[in-house]
Amino acid sequence: MTKTAHEIEGERIGQLIADVERAQNERSPEDFLRHFTRDAVWVTAFGRRLTGRDEIAAFTRKVLTPALGNQYARYEAVHISFLRPDVAAVNVRQRPVLDDGSPIPGEAEGSPLYILVKEGERWMIAVGQNTKVQTEAIVTQQNQIDAGNED
Repeated sequence: MTKTAHEIEGERIGQLIADVERAQNERSPEDFLRHFTRDAVWVTAFGRRLTGRDEIAAFTRKVLTPALGNQYARYEAVHISFLRPDVAAVNVRQRPVLDDGSPIPGEAEGSPLYILVKEGERWMIAVGQNTKVQTEAIVTQQNQIDAGNED
């Protein structure tokens, strides 16, 4: 069976996400940074906005180090929306784990959104917004929404 263009591009995007995971887990800032466009915008899970690859690089080289100890992450592209053939919005599941793959107690998952642009045959991160998943707040909000629907 022949793959569709979206399936092929989805596999390429999946490879980019896997490479971002590998670069972070190997504490390799340079491998991580090669996935960003020159004018990329990156927002950390704590809301710190970094603009341009140079600013992202300066920050990444300070935090993506062996000092992270036994903290790693697993990444999974859980949803891809092709906004245009050369632009994709990618929801990522980011799970903090120890080196044996077990979850880190007390660490929230991340739910990044990447806006990717295609440069030639290569997908690049143009915008990244990371968000820590706040499960209790999500449940509380949903309960409030459900209570409001009972009127």
